[in-house]
Amino acid sequence: MSRVLACLALSASTAAADPLDEFGLGGRAAATGGARTATAEGAEAAHHNPAGVALGLHPEMLIGWGYGMMRLSIDGRNADVLDAHGTAIGLAVPVSLGQGWTLGTGIALYLPDQFLARLQLIPNSEPHFVLLDNDPHRAVVEPVAAASYQGKVGFGAGASVLANARSKKMVFDVGIVSGEKVGEAELDVELPVRLAPLVGVWARPHPRVRAGLTYRGKLALDIALDILTNVQIAGVVTGDVLVSVRASNYFTPARFGAGVAVDVLSDLTVAADLTVNRWSAYPAAADLAVLIALDVAPPLVSTDTPPSNFTDTVDGKLGVEYRRRGRRTDVAVRAGGAWRPSPVPPQIGLTSWADGDRLLLTAGTGISLADWAPILTRPIDLDLALQWQHVAHRLTQKHIETVPGEAFSSGGNILHAGVSATVRF
Repeated sequence: MSRVLACLALSASTAAADPLDEFGLGGRAAATGGARTATAEGAEAAHHNPAGVALGLHPEMLIGWGYGMMRLSIDGRNADVLDAHGTAIGLAVPVSLGQGWTLGTGIALYLPDQFLARLQLIPNSEPHFVLLDNDPHRAVVEPVAAASYQGKVGFGAGASVLANARSKKMVFDVGIVSGEKVGEAELDVELPVRLAPLVGVWARPHPRVRAGLTYRGKLALDIALDILTNVQIAGVVTGDVLVSVRASNYFTPARFGAGVAVDVLSDLTVAADLTVNRWSAYPAAADLAVLIALDVAPPLVSTDTPPSNFTDTVDGKLGVEYRRRGRRTDVAVRAGGAWRPSPVPPQIGLTSWADGDRLLLTAGTGISLADWAPILTRPIDLDLALQWQHVAHRLTQKHIETVPGEAFSSGGNILHAGVSATVRF
C-alpha cells in the first residue's frame, strides 16, 4: 500500500502542445517551419489561421500522414518516449455571397495511429520529458468558420475541443465474508467537453504583403478522480479508504501569434511568425489526498503540491518558398526554421522534468497538377516535408541541502517526415 501511495503522490501532470503545433498541418506548413499565420489558405488554415478558410477559390480537402522518431535520452540512455505517427485532415468550404464577400467553414483533425488519447502520470521525482511524453499522442478536433472581403481582409473563429475525465462514483467493496473473498465495484465516470477559443485575422495591405494575427485559449484534459474503497475483513480490519487525485494532461498554453509574408519576387515568398506562449499558467503537479479510516494510523495522507514555475516563452519561425510554374505542372521548393525556448525552469527541487530549448530545421518540396483537363478538373497538390528538431542538452543538478537527489542530463533529436495531398472540388 505504501508504494502505491508514494507513486500516486509523486504523479505529475503532463504539459504539451497538440501534434499539429509540433509538426504542422500538411506538407507546406511542415516544410516552412510552421510559419503559416499569414500564408495559410483553405484547408491548412483551419489550424494555422481560421481566417484563411474563406480565402480559397474552391472547396478543398487535405489529408496527410507523418512519422516522428523521438530520439531522446536521459543520462545517455533511451528516454522511452514513443514515436509519433498519425493522420492529419483539413477541410475548407468557401461560399461566395456576392459583392466581394465570401463565407467559409472548415475543420482540422489529427488522429494518432496508436490511440485517440494517451494518459500518463509519471512520478515527479523520476526524470522524464514533461513536454514530449504525451503531446504527439492525442486526437485534435478544431472546427472553424470565417468571412473574407474581396480577398483583402478576413476574420475567422472556432474552437479546439477536448474532453475532461471526472468521476461521479468510483466505489470498490473488498473483504472476506464467511471465509470467502468478496469484491464488487461501481463506476460512473463523466467525460465533459472543454472548448478553447480560436480566433484569426488576416489582411493584404499591399499586393505583395500579407499579415495575420491569431489567438488560442489554453486547453487541458483535467482529471478529477475520487476512489472509495470499503474494506470488510471481520476481526482484522474494517473501514474505508478514500483516494482523491487531481491532475492535468495535455495542457496547451494560451497563445498569441503574429505573422507576415512578403512576395520578394513573383515566385519567391518569405514568411515569419512570432508566437507568445503563456506557459506561466501551467498547473502545479498533481494533487493527492488519501483518507484512511481503518482504525490504523495515519488517518490522513496528503501531499505538498509544488508549483510548476513555468515561464512564458516567445517562439520564432521563418519559412521560404520558391515556385516554378510549368505548362501543366507547378513545382515548389521550401525550407524553414524555428526556435522554441523551453518554459521548464531549473529542476532543483522535488520535480525532475527534463526539457531543453529546441532548434527546428525543415525542408520540403511539392508539385501541383495545375492544368490536366480533362483528366483533372481542379488542381491537386502533393507535398513532402522533412523536419529535424534538436533538443538542447541540459544538465540538471539538485540542491542537495533541501532535496537530496542525483543529477541527470537530457537532450536528443526528433526526426519527422510527412506527406500530404490537397484535392479541390
